[in-house]
Amino acid sequence: MQAIRYRTGTDEATGKLLSGWPHVEQSLRKIWTTRTGLRVMRLDFGSELRAFLGEDITPALALDLYDALVTAAHAWEPEYRIRGLQLVHLTRLGSLGLRHSGTYYPEGRFGNYEIAFDAGSIAALQRFQNLGRAA
Repeated sequence: MQAIRYRTGTDEATGKLLSGWPHVEQSLRKIWTTRTGLRVMRLDFGSELRAFLGEDITPALALDLYDALVTAAHAWEPEYRIRGLQLVHLTRLGSLGLRHSGTYYPEGRFGNYEIAFDAGSIAALQRFQNLGRAA
């Protein structure tokens, strides 16, 4: 049996080593919070999440939001395929979050989709308020 080659990197907040699913979670946050057109030499990286902030949530807006997030994640994160998204309240005051679930492929970046795990988490959309700067 061959060992799984987990992707590793550095936690952007602490500088500690990140590996496996936590690295993918950080990657998704980076993808979703980076506005397209901001990264030099990679202008199509990111998502259009900022275009939806401050709008009243309607079914049509939610669908557009889901489409933007899934499209960005599937374009830039080869180790995760989203199966479900749900907008959720995180606090009593109505702070909005995004619950996502899907399939985590630890070796997806190598084109190996045989190793798969169910995965998911909740991302707080309030963290995405400072989207004007390049990530």
